[in-house]
Amino acid sequence: MKKWDQLTTAEQQALVDIRKNGPDCAKFLSRRIRMDLGSTMELLTGLEKDGWLQRVQGTFLFKRGFKRPKHMNHTYYELTKPAEKQLRQLARKGLV
Repeated sequence: MKKWDQLTTAEQQALVDIRKNGPDCAKFLSRRIRMDLGSTMELLTGLEKDGWLQRVQGTFLFKRGFKRPKHMNHTYYELTKPAEKQLRQLARKGLV
């Protein structure tokens, strides 16, 4: 897993957004971080290979703020346990 300071600004934005808003797909994430869809998909794939993200398993997503579970028509990504831990530590230090 790359260190936090070795990640690009877009990668850091994506990780912070997923931490804040919960698991999401490239389509909605690209809108929030203002990046084209193709680049966002590559970014998420790269973060998955680096060990920052993992794919959400199953066919329904139970997300905060939704009254009912959402059917997953896209590939959703969430933070891995080590990524959660590292982002939590960075937040305590005020770096995130």
